[in-house]
Amino acid sequence: MGRVDGKVALVTGGAAGIGRETAYTLAREGASVVVADINEDGAKAVAEKIGETASAVRFDATDQQSIQDMVAAVIERHGRVDVIHNNAALVGPDAWFGDTTVIDTDIALWDRAFATNVRSIFLVCKFALPHMVEAGRGGSIVNMASIGGLRGSSGLTAYGTTKAAVVGLTRYIAAQHGRQGIRCNAIAPGVIQTQQLLDAVPDLPEQSLAGTASPRAGLPSDIANMVLYLASDESAFVNGETYRVDGGSMAAG
Repeated sequence: MGRVDGKVALVTGGAAGIGRETAYTLAREGASVVVADINEDGAKAVAEKIGETASAVRFDATDQQSIQDMVAAVIERHGRVDVIHNNAALVGPDAWFGDTTVIDTDIALWDRAFATNVRSIFLVCKFALPHMVEAGRGGSIVNMASIGGLRGSSGLTAYGTTKAAVVGLTRYIAAQHGRQGIRCNAIAPGVIQTQQLLDAVPDLPEQSLAGTASPRAGLPSDIANMVLYLASDESAFVNGETYRVDGGSMAAG
């Protein structure tokens, strides 16, 4: 028996990085996984590697109809959804360029960051929650925040503010649906070695060690394991919380 045996899980941004590792982890622990990503070929590759318990769907985090269609595809295939990992986000060089201070941050980037990082989570939950409530099985929603949403910094204003909004949205979902057995929690990663970030900053692991209380840099599996815990019944009394998975960077900083 796996830790999420028999559950149906939706992972957005599942074609690479943290989402891909989460999809593999949930599938290994018994879940049927729907891998959603704007990179449909990448999502299909992940689903194919998992096998018959996984499927893929194209998903554009900035498009409402795409989000509705994604949720509908999950319900049509499985009849329900038990776990949602809202992982899709605007990260990497595309998110960093122009995201500086309040004065200098590009307005178009600000709007794009909120559409991708916050509005998409709101819409996924808006369209999926009625099905979760109707099914009466409870469920777990795991949103991706960031330590950037828990403190200020000299840059990345748009990114950090969207992640602070995710923390707030997580609490509202938990407060409104906890009595129906639907839990909502967030994860706030520190620096995680995804290929996208390593391509942009090759010495990222070395840089990150300077500000952590850990002997190594973070890995996608570190986040996937926390998603697994929050998706499983082991965390049945955990709701409305944000968990830092940052190698102790906030403790050390």
